[in-house]
Amino acid sequence: MKRFLVLALVVLACAAGQAQQPARPRADVTPLVEGSARAGAPVRVALKITLPEGLHTQSNTPRDPLLIPTTIAVDAPTGVTVDEIVWPPSIDLKQTGADQLLSVFEREALVGVVLSLPASASGEMTVPVKVRY
Repeated sequence: MKRFLVLALVVLACAAGQAQQPARPRADVTPLVEGSARAGAPVRVALKITLPEGLHTQSNTPRDPLLIPTTIAVDAPTGVTVDEIVWPPSIDLKQTGADQLLSVFEREALVGVVLSLPASASGEMTVPVKVRY
């Protein structure tokens, strides 16, 4: 089997704003790859999502259906499959004036992704990922 490293995950964090509005705080997203990958085998990667100090984002499963969940969309290249996305536990945040606790990620969250690589894979591979928060 040919060995190769998954060198990069292209991360596009959605934080679009209009010119009249102040810029939204942006998350820093860093891809992490566990060891080397082998063609025809699964590879474990993680996305380290870091928010500016003092900020939070809704978890992937907010309690209120009107709130926007944090999501990850993987644009897997041909032959690559996404086997699993593992979200970290959220924390409960009490919001002044609200009866229901918020389910949020604060400061830093590691999201695990398991990808299966095709047996024909070789060389470097880029896997584009979009994080919405």
